[in-house]
Amino acid sequence: MKAYSQIYLQKNNSMKKENRFHTLAMKLGNNPKQAFARLIQGGLLFVFGSLVLIMSDRILASSYQQEILALFGITIASIGVFWTLVGYLSMSVLRIYHMINSKRKNK
Repeated sequence: MKAYSQIYLQKNNSMKKENRFHTLAMKLGNNPKQAFARLIQGGLLFVFGSLVLIMSDRILASSYQQEILALFGITIASIGVFWTLVGYLSMSVLRIYHMINSKRKNK
């Protein structure tokens, strides 16, 4: 009986994960204008973070302030890269996933 309940729980957990992914993919792949806006916003965040990093290197003398400002710039640039990636995936892969699932529902 224990083994059966464990198998059932494992299947139930995997179905929940699939359902969460499906819901997220359908939500993100549904709006290409929003995906493009995310792509642009992420690119701008990356550029801003890179500029902060360059400014900390060129303007400030070697100190803890320079290192903290450089860390801030790297953090902002990393967030920008992640946000750009979400926008790009929403425009391409998740949009294709959305179209395939829409065709399945219509049949």
